[in-house]
Amino acid sequence: MVSRKNPENGEAARFGLTVTKKLGGAVTRNRIRRRLRAAAKAVFPNYARPGDDYVLIARAAAYDRNYAALLDDMKRALLRLSRAPK
Repeated sequence: MVSRKNPENGEAARFGLTVTKKLGGAVTRNRIRRRLRAAAKAVFPNYARPGDDYVLIARAAAYDRNYAALLDDMKRALLRLSRAPK
């Protein structure tokens, strides 16, 4: 996950996804995309910094990782990014 300040000074945190073809066929990539979007919608309101843009870089483990573990991973990443100096 990568973040930066929104250049348009938006109030809400925004996120985008990148899922490469290296991860598999369209069905696999779409499942990863759906799972990451659902996790982001659950975690971002509480843990993302307002006004920041985030890019989620998908990994193959997102395909079949336990959903609770996926949520924990995303929370941990957001907390780590909020501590990082800008």
